[in-house]
Amino acid sequence: MQLTSPAFVGLVCLLAAAALAGTLWALPKVGGTGPRPLGLRAALLLGCQLVITLALLTGMNAYFVFYNSWNDLLGRLGSPVGVRSAQPGKGAAANRALTTKVSPLSAGQGLRTPSRDGRLDETTIPGLRTGLRAPAFVYLPPQYFQQRYANRRFPVVLVLAGYPGDPRGIIERQQMVKSAARDMRAGKIQPTIYVITRTMVAPPRDTECTDVPGGPQAETYFAQDVPAALEATYRLTPDEHGWGVMGQSAGGYCAVKLAMLHSDRFAAGASLGGHLHALKDATTGDLYANNRKVREQNNLLWRLQHLPPPPTSVLLASSKVERGYQQAQRFVRLAKPPLRVDTLFPDEGGHNFGTFRRLTPEMMRWMDGQLSAR
Repeated sequence: MQLTSPAFVGLVCLLAAAALAGTLWALPKVGGTGPRPLGLRAALLLGCQLVITLALLTGMNAYFVFYNSWNDLLGRLGSPVGVRSAQPGKGAAANRALTTKVSPLSAGQGLRTPSRDGRLDETTIPGLRTGLRAPAFVYLPPQYFQQRYANRRFPVVLVLAGYPGDPRGIIERQQMVKSAARDMRAGKIQPTIYVITRTMVAPPRDTECTDVPGGPQAETYFAQDVPAALEATYRLTPDEHGWGVMGQSAGGYCAVKLAMLHSDRFAAGASLGGHLHALKDATTGDLYANNRKVREQNNLLWRLQHLPPPPTSVLLASSKVERGYQQAQRFVRLAKPPLRVDTLFPDEGGHNFGTFRRLTPEMMRWMDGQLSAR
């Protein structure tokens, strides 16, 4: 019985109701003073509370699909995954170099000698155009420090955490840096720079990477400020053929939006468990100033229906039980060349780091195939 199935949720709720009724029936029968009656009453109340808490957690998990199956919950997902094609055939202000330091997380990632293991930097990326800023980690591959690559400009992938999002989770729990280093050593992906940051650039607000009328210009920050600051600091491929963006949850929506709206900057965008239109809730506020046109411009499904498709590549990844899966399928049906769409839809997996860690290596290999160095 699946963790998110109505039958399982209903069973747990029935158990909670039975526990509550049983506790109310039994409490009067264990009255009195002394250690034994007190212990029995405490055990009854504690047991009842535990079952009710379990019912609440089960209901939340069914709604948000954090864990879809017992294997997912216990970390036993092991079936192979693979990308499948969803379609046949086919001026800024001067930027100064960022202030960087070697990240304390490097040792935990096995990064000891830069020319052998690569290096993980920490920095804060300021936006000269927008006034926004965000902390970031930058993984530089071993080749970046090797003499024979001294004149090489490397492809770069911008990696966006969801909201509120901590890029440390992508490094430590999702193990992206370890996966990148391992695949580069094995020759599965080319030497690439990964810039890992968060989408929350105007805390505590969730901007959904939107240029909010009269508010934070988050889209411009990621599309212009961030690339310009990185190019002033590192040896990066100068054109869009070497730039990709990927993210998870809200970061996945941002990644696809940036690739579609800024195909002159990003050759590809990959979404892991992301939605395809900006949400609106207590964390976002009014992102569109009640302007229907602005809202439509940020709805990626609407764009596919009403605007020419952009010349970029998109990967949509999520399990088939996630809430965004139906949106992703609709996106696939609407997509037309020159937009290229691929999918990564395993049967199992919830909205959690276990699933993200499982799918990330395949997504990185897909992204590698879209980028080229100069």
